[in-house]
Amino acid sequence: MDYAWNAKPAPDPALYRHWRDIPYADGDPDPLRTLWLSCPRERDGFATVVWFHGGGFTDDGHECPPVLYSGRHAVVEARYRVSPRVKAPAYHEDGAAALAWVLRHIGEYGGDPGRVFVGGMSAGAYLAAIVGMDPAWLAPHGFGPGNLAGFLLVSGQLTTHFQVKADLGYPGHRYQPVVDRLAPLAHLDAGLPPILLVTGDPARDIPGRPAENAFLAASLRAMGHPRAEHHQLSGHDHGGAFRSCDWLVDQFLDQVLAAR
Repeated sequence: MDYAWNAKPAPDPALYRHWRDIPYADGDPDPLRTLWLSCPRERDGFATVVWFHGGGFTDDGHECPPVLYSGRHAVVEARYRVSPRVKAPAYHEDGAAALAWVLRHIGEYGGDPGRVFVGGMSAGAYLAAIVGMDPAWLAPHGFGPGNLAGFLLVSGQLTTHFQVKADLGYPGHRYQPVVDRLAPLAHLDAGLPPILLVTGDPARDIPGRPAENAFLAASLRAMGHPRAEHHQLSGHDHGGAFRSCDWLVDQFLDQVLAAR
């Protein structure tokens, strides 16, 4: 994590209008169910990236690729409740509610609701993937995967997440993979929006993590998906993949937006 939320600096006021601690769950004042919204100045119709931090669903803190604060796109950093205070599927419910809030309200701030990307790091990438790929999570809010412009997933677990399995009492070893309805890999569809997957080196990232991401990308391509790309960063560990993902995230956003 880069900062605790109360210590995180606001983005450059010359580039952004900034709002903090916006509640996204109607009627719930819980500070962990809020988001920080930064919109480019002097622009309308901008794209937006909704970003979920990592931390294994046990830590809460700011963690966002610096390149997103280039002044070209809106950035939403969404908080969500974590264990042990809550258990799955509370994380999924919060992620879906935050993403739906942005889809519903970003137009009021000058953004284009048809150009909303979702992404995250580690557990945050898992959260972005599951709420964006499985239609069941956004459906109660009136949205679905087709409302998203793309996914930005950095070293995310694409089987059912370790903490989710622990919360729900799954048997077996932590590293025994499970692909059920709570796994992004169970919700592959050739019609999903473009997907960027970035991981570290197989010898240095979390065991199995690069392989899961490579498998998801290869499976989607075999199904006819037009843009599912996986970049494996040689020599990088789990955190290193995040620290070195900026150029890939920037390139992917530019290329996807240019093609829309």
